[in-house]
Amino acid sequence: MKRALRFAGLALVAVVAVVLVRAARFASLQPEVTAYTPLFVEAQQVANRLAGGLRFATVSSQDASELDAEAFRGFHRYLEESYPRVHRTLARETVNDWSLLYTWRGRDPSLQPVLLAAHIDVVPVDAGSAEDWTHPPFEGVVADGFVWGRGAMDDKASLFCMLEAIEGLLAERFVPQRTVHLAFGHDEEVGGERGATEIARLLGARGARLAFVIDEGGMVVEPGTVPGLARRIAAIGIAEKGSVSIALDAVTDGGHSSTPPRNTAVGVVAAAVTALERSPLPARIDGTTALFFDYLGPELSFPLRAVVANRWLFGPLLELALSQTPATDAMLRTTTAATLVEGGVKENVLPIRARAVVNFRIHPSDSIDAVVEHVRSVVDDERIALQVGLRSEPREPSPVSPVDSEAFGEIARAAREIFPDSVAVPFLVLGGTDARHYVETTPRLYRFAPFEFGRDGLKRAHGTDERISVENLISGVRFYRRLLERSAGPAAGP
Repeated sequence: MKRALRFAGLALVAVVAVVLVRAARFASLQPEVTAYTPLFVEAQQVANRLAGGLRFATVSSQDASELDAEAFRGFHRYLEESYPRVHRTLARETVNDWSLLYTWRGRDPSLQPVLLAAHIDVVPVDAGSAEDWTHPPFEGVVADGFVWGRGAMDDKASLFCMLEAIEGLLAERFVPQRTVHLAFGHDEEVGGERGATEIARLLGARGARLAFVIDEGGMVVEPGTVPGLARRIAAIGIAEKGSVSIALDAVTDGGHSSTPPRNTAVGVVAAAVTALERSPLPARIDGTTALFFDYLGPELSFPLRAVVANRWLFGPLLELALSQTPATDAMLRTTTAATLVEGGVKENVLPIRARAVVNFRIHPSDSIDAVVEHVRSVVDDERIALQVGLRSEPREPSPVSPVDSEAFGEIARAAREIFPDSVAVPFLVLGGTDARHYVETTPRLYRFAPFEFGRDGLKRAHGTDERISVENLISGVRFYRRLLERSAGPAAGP
């Protein structure tokens, strides 16, 4: 017994020693940056220009015939009037009627171009909610240190900050070493198939191979969001989840509700949904999530740094903790969300048919086929028929972009220069962006908008009282200018 206790004690000491050594050797992966002298930005001018752009209700629609052509046409004219140097110097092409592709020719055509992406379109305002806005959603108001209006956050702020940065560089007669493209899609909010897809196809037909693409998707997260870290996080998206919706259909005999079978069609579908919610796809700390912790972990205070450095030991506990919150749980797994239910015509009539639609956001470690097989296995009911992609086209997760490229390093450096106390980390974008459409032109697709948001701010995107602070606009102009100064030079990554 004493010998067993002695061995157990020695084993415990050895484990503790390994944990402490690994924590001590958990080296920072943050790129070194030099002190940055902030660029002067005409803040009110930037805010007023963005506000003017928000007055065009460039709402996208799945049905192209429902698009407000005059709003998009007016927005195009507004950009031309607002940024005269850009429109005198850069070549501008209209793609598929409403998307825009700008080309700023570099001095060295042998260098791969860079592409900065944003989107023109916005989501609609929920019917009846316009009166709940502090300022009307399409009036583009500057007040209380913010620019208010639909599209202020998603994604016209990025678009205007890009143009502001280039207008300023042109005023100083800056000429890029490599070519720079600006790609502004007109239908990102409905998938980007008519906008970014066509721009990418056009570039591909011209033989373009891009150094990298940077689009929306990541952001700067306010200090204190992550326990053990009192600094901002510059979250740079290196991949985005896929998506598939699966309809669960049940057909049973109808009749009067006074003599029901043991399970109605509604009950059969409800049981299937419950089974799926109780058996989610497995969580994992690998791939994009592992990279996230590799970059974040060394910056955490002890003992959290020791936990992250020793995932071989604490991985299950870390997974359990992250699974308790929807936002972090979504980083770990393919998520399951029942979103639509249909069935029945009258309260005393047995429904003949019932349907539930379940949306899965697919982790890069999974696939559409794996999700469908999971649903078949978990539901396991011959009364349920599956229909895949009934309402929207399924899409696989995007490839994971490299974090060891010069491009990722330049984005991280620019972010850390503009936000000096920030930690730059790669992460998985949970939604979809236009970036994925450029996968044939480069493996280096990154997603980062240089704006700082807290939990309250994030709720406003696509919601009521969408707005962005004037301070964020200043940071945005500075970031895109710094990134162009860095990446438009001769280095662009492997």
